[in-house]
Amino acid sequence: MSNGKFWIDEKKKELVLSDETGESRFIIEEDMIIDGVKYLIIVDARADENADGTVVKILNEGEEEIIAPVEEKEEFEKVKAQYLENIE
Repeated sequence: MSNGKFWIDEKKKELVLSDETGESRFIIEEDMIIDGVKYLIIVDARADENADGTVVKILNEGEEEIIAPVEEKEEFEKVKAQYLENIE
């Protein structure tokens, strides 16, 4: 989403992405902070109950916050381990 914005709808526990084409909403299954970085496990709000989640992180780029996918396997495994620990 170029030139887009995002915010978290605390009431609905959703991540909302918005740009000139409209809004996309994602249910936040889990949020956690690991080593000072905020991670979200999200699922498309329009998806069925068996949909896979996606792990993203919120980073500070100057004075702006951006969302980035977690692409490195080591980082993903760290988030996965924390998630599994949280649900036990």
